[in-house]
Amino acid sequence: MRNSLFSKYSLLVSITITLFLSACGTDSNLPTSEQPPEEELEPIASVAPDGVLETVTWNLEWYGSKSNGPSDDFGQTKHVLRIVDSLDADLYAFQEISSQQALAELTGYMTDYEGLVAEHVSYNQKMAFVYNSNTIEVIESGYISKSDVRSEFRDKWDYYWANGRMPLFIHFRYRYPEQNISKEFYAVTIHGKANTGDSSAEYEESYTRRQKAAEGLYYYLQDHKPNANIIMLGDYNDDVDQSLFYYDENNYAETPYDDFVNDTEHFNVITKKLSDNGESASINYEDIIDHITMSNELFRAYNQGSAKVYDAPQNYISDYGKTTSDHLPVWAKFDVTR
Repeated sequence: MRNSLFSKYSLLVSITITLFLSACGTDSNLPTSEQPPEEELEPIASVAPDGVLETVTWNLEWYGSKSNGPSDDFGQTKHVLRIVDSLDADLYAFQEISSQQALAELTGYMTDYEGLVAEHVSYNQKMAFVYNSNTIEVIESGYISKSDVRSEFRDKWDYYWANGRMPLFIHFRYRYPEQNISKEFYAVTIHGKANTGDSSAEYEESYTRRQKAAEGLYYYLQDHKPNANIIMLGDYNDDVDQSLFYYDENNYAETPYDDFVNDTEHFNVITKKLSDNGESASINYEDIIDHITMSNELFRAYNQGSAKVYDAPQNYISDYGKTTSDHLPVWAKFDVTR
């Protein structure tokens, strides 16, 4: 009888503790450090068509990675959403997205936005596009592989781009029903080889890889997209006035994107003005390496002066560089009615 009473007493104590923990809103199976955050994220508002294609390039610094980047993943997402809500852009070219799942979790809070990740990149620093489905209809997406480029670039095409980050593209139609306008665009996002190395020879090799990657992409666009409305956004990992790489302090190398810079008949690196003005979108470096280039088909459509670094978040997000990203967004706008 005593054993039976003891069992009933133990059961009663167990139920009481369970009910108490439930009332406190605590998941007793999780350590305190892994408890879900009390704060909840609210979806941001939908963006209606206004006849202006607003584009953004932004390196989100290891977004979705558990071992790199900002330590507070929830906080990083909250800050990214706050900035996205301020920008209200139609097309975002992101770099350093860890996976499609991570991107889907982000776009889950962005009303009427969809996204795609460069799944051909095995490394967890992938490029991605996020677009406003109220204005953008995707026609085709994919990546520019070695079979697409000229023969002299094929053997090392994935090596030139570092970690196989071959350019991701999205061919889309921007729709503006109010004026019955529909215009097609071909956007490319890139993430160039970083300016890194343990010796001068390795730094020079990194520079050569950026140079070859840019040259191959330039000829691909000339060969295969001669009449497209091209927008090339990304973390170029180099500047466009002169390179970050130098042979000595008085001898900086030419920008690896010189084909795009010098061919003013067919292209305009619209963010070069930011370089010329000494602006930067990097938290830790003076040079600007996040750029946007357009083809000559968009010269009239480009809203002059709209290419800017969006640095406002540094004023309203505490310790932005550690909590959000080591890059700031860079954007440019195009009037589809022109």
